[in-house]
Amino acid sequence: MAKLVRFRVLDGVAVVTLDAPPVNALSGAMRAGLWDVFNRINSNEDIKAGVLMASGRLFSAGADIREFGGSVREPSLRQLCDHIENCAKPVVAAIQGQALGGGAELVLAAHYRLATPDARIGLPEVALGLVPGAGGTQRLPRLIGPERALQMMISTNSIDAGSAQRVGLIDGIVQGDLGSGAIAFAQGLIENGKGPRPTRANRAHMRDGRAYQAAITKARTALASNPLHAPDRVVDCVEAAALLPFETAMTLESDAFERCLAHPQSLALRHVFMAERKVDDALIERDGAAFKPVVPMGKAVVLRLRKAMRTAAEALLEQGYSEADIDAAMVAYGFRKGPFGGRDASAQNDEIARRLVGALVVEGSHCVEEQAVQRPSDIDVLAVHGIGFPRRNGGPLRAAQTMGLIGVRSNLRDWAQDAEIWAPPELLDVVIKDAKGFDALA
Repeated sequence: MAKLVRFRVLDGVAVVTLDAPPVNALSGAMRAGLWDVFNRINSNEDIKAGVLMASGRLFSAGADIREFGGSVREPSLRQLCDHIENCAKPVVAAIQGQALGGGAELVLAAHYRLATPDARIGLPEVALGLVPGAGGTQRLPRLIGPERALQMMISTNSIDAGSAQRVGLIDGIVQGDLGSGAIAFAQGLIENGKGPRPTRANRAHMRDGRAYQAAITKARTALASNPLHAPDRVVDCVEAAALLPFETAMTLESDAFERCLAHPQSLALRHVFMAERKVDDALIERDGAAFKPVVPMGKAVVLRLRKAMRTAAEALLEQGYSEADIDAAMVAYGFRKGPFGGRDASAQNDEIARRLVGALVVEGSHCVEEQAVQRPSDIDVLAVHGIGFPRRNGGPLRAAQTMGLIGVRSNLRDWAQDAEIWAPPELLDVVIKDAKGFDALA
């Protein structure tokens, strides 16, 4: 197996390089390699400082989310970040491209930070229904204050190098070769007798308790109508950063991460994220930061799904529901507008939402059976990007798993007496026999 971490010593400076491009994912093997290297740095008296950098176009896109939900191989990312922060020699992180998620948390655990002019740092875990789980909610507010830290984490927007330097997140921007600049910076630390500067010890932004709590209150107020679970947990963790000892607050962050990891929203959001990376490009294509269904195959499936939802909505009209009721129920569920075009979300109705999602489950299953798509998750991606199915619910087939497939089948059998659109598909019987449900056909 290729070596994921390279290590060399130049004039007393240990240069540690993540070497798993293009994304330098912080897999279990990568973490183990970094742990061993920092043990060597700590134990070697000839090494006076360390530089942590990466090969390729970006520093690190963070953790390998395929590892989430399974047993964690030690060292965990939290343990690794603590290990780097506790290094007895000053550690300089040198960032190019992007440092995202766990990659950003590695950067925060280093004692000093440099970046190229085009570098960006971000903690976008909320987009996956998660909170940063390796100290991001604790170290970021220590460096840039609670308001900016919350804005970064809740918006999922990364910060550019210039802004990062202005707010104190990085110590400098390197024009020219990043490695050479970082080594020179580290040698300057050695010559000037500057040792480690652990982020956990920085409480400059916590001295004004009232201002800190005001930022927390402002964030909570802004999130009052937000349907997502993770942002509120981020606020809890950032609040704990000022109120609790560092290790205690870290335990709270770890607990929040685990709770988010098991939450249906995170399961759905991670499902869509992975499905977007597996879907055939004959069905959907990336358009900048977005995705759009492709003509003719992707569009044809989208039209089938849209027609199924409209047909189910019209069947509900015959049962006495109004267009306003149906639209409001679907907007409350998470669609931007209902099947009849309404955008009012004032009347949540789980029965209506469940019936319309059920119709999508039926039609999506037929698409899988007829091989109009390769796998069930393709339906979910097309529903999210083609008909506006709420991403936080993961698409109709993922939503059916969250509801419980046996219960959905029972509902469909009852509703089929009202209209054929709800007749249970054979595929549903097949996937119910497997504990993984639709995921068994991935």
